[in-house]
Amino acid sequence: GCMMNGKLYPFGQIERTDDCYTCSCSEGAMECCSLFHTPVAYDKKNCKVVFNRNRCDYDVVRKEDPSKKCFVYARV
Repeated sequence: GCMMNGKLYPFGQIERTDDCYTCSCSEGAMECCSLFHTPVAYDKKNCKVVFNRNRCDYDVVRKEDPSKKCFVYARV
């Protein structure tokens, strides 16, 4: 298998790791891609970024009221 952040994963395709990556594990290497996209363009003065592990994505919410979402102009 392959080790990632102290956890052993089996050889083959890994749909989702604990850290929200999809990976391919082989004897020679482990290659991974993130399942999330980082917000880069949003109202940074009034909003903040919070990682949502259940959805494997970032939520951008109002600083003074995290129950309200902010509009995101771009993600990478």
